Amino acid sequence: YIPSPSVIISYICKYFSVEEDVLRGQRRGRNEVNARQIAMYLIRRMTNLSLNDIGKEFGDRDHTTVLHACRQIRKLRDTDGVLREDWDKLYRKLTE
Repeated sequence: YIPSPSVIISYICKYFSVEEDVLRGQRRGRNEVNARQIAMYLIRRMTNLSLNDIGKEFGDRDHTTVLHACRQIRKLRDTDGVLREDWDKLYRKLTE
């Protein structure tokens, strides 16, 4: 089972209590940024979408923004226990 980007985004929004338009938008609060970056990375890992296509899902962001998000989450998963726990829960739930 491969979830669609909209399913991943919807689940991330529920998990982090963020509105979908906020997640796809420009707000830069810590919670919104974390949720957005995790969503970008999950979409990258779980789908065949290109960096450009993922960027389009998030308000037409540049592919380098998506690349930065993926690198950031990969790095933080190794150093931030809370983020690692969130990642594990989300990944498990989306692959059920």
